[in-house]
Amino acid sequence: MKNILLFQIIFAFIFAFIFSACSDFSGNEDAVEASLKPGPVTQQQQEEEEEEEEESVPTRTYYDLEGITFGNNKFVAVGKSGVVRTSSDNGTSWDNGTSGTTRTLWEIAYGNSTFVAVGDSGTHLYSRDNGGTWSTGTWSENDRVTGVAFGNNTFIGVSIYGEYVTKSVDNGSNWSKKAQGIAVYDVTYGNSKFVASGNNGAIAHSSNDGENWTNGESRTSTAYLYGITFGNNRFLTVGASGWLSYSSDNGSDFTALTIPLANTLYSTAYGNNIFVSVGYYSVVVSDNDMSEDPILKENSYYFNDVTFGNGVFVAVGDDEIIYTSTDGDTWTKVHGKP
Repeated sequence: MKNILLFQIIFAFIFAFIFSACSDFSGNEDAVEASLKPGPVTQQQQEEEEEEEEESVPTRTYYDLEGITFGNNKFVAVGKSGVVRTSSDNGTSWDNGTSGTTRTLWEIAYGNSTFVAVGDSGTHLYSRDNGGTWSTGTWSENDRVTGVAFGNNTFIGVSIYGEYVTKSVDNGSNWSKKAQGIAVYDVTYGNSKFVASGNNGAIAHSSNDGENWTNGESRTSTAYLYGITFGNNRFLTVGASGWLSYSSDNGSDFTALTIPLANTLYSTAYGNNIFVSVGYYSVVVSDNDMSEDPILKENSYYFNDVTFGNGVFVAVGDDEIIYTSTDGDTWTKVHGKP
């Protein structure tokens, strides 16, 4: 009995000692709870954890967008490193296309259920699934191609660097050279005519087959003309130092407009009974019959290209910025680097 009592006393002593050491219990419940909580986090530990969280978030690369067009209820934009972005909801949201190239794509056009994009090193691509995937057209030259347009079942590309015109009559699959000495950046189609604009006020126009080209008069011999479009039976070309001029005789002769307080303009588009021209921190709006001077609407946006479709102007720029507008005055950002 004494042994049993002694054993019970020893066991109680050992249990009390272990419990006290583990919990730091001194008869106070707050002390017990405190002993069970984790120790304080040092500033260094917190900074290391924050760095690990930042490193775990993938970074995204935003590519400069150089060209955009509209067709088959789709907006398709192209740019640096072969980037392709597509939208089927009037520019509200954008999906990725796969161009199959890392070359810069400078411009894009639509016709006959086909999108055609042109770019560096003689790149001629075509897509028949609304810009999702692309194939390479046959072309042997390696000069940069900066403009492309569709008309009369024909795609025409232009190269300011090679000073030639490229032509495809099979929806972008095969291309051939049809003119030499045509130094132009951009080309458009209207009233059965291809009209192009380029260096030092250069204007060239051709019949609807794009075979033979004739020089026109732009009213400037110094301004570089980077963009051209057709609307309301008029061709409008835009360029350096806010230059604008229009033609009502299919590109033979142009009338200079009063130059607004604008910087270089790179592109222009027609829709909603107005012309909208965009460029280096400049957005200019002109009425459809050119009866009034153009108006500088914005000087805070830097756009490389603009197009029109389904009642909406869509403009693109560096870092994948994409904006939409119905009047060229109020713009909404829908995509791009934050």
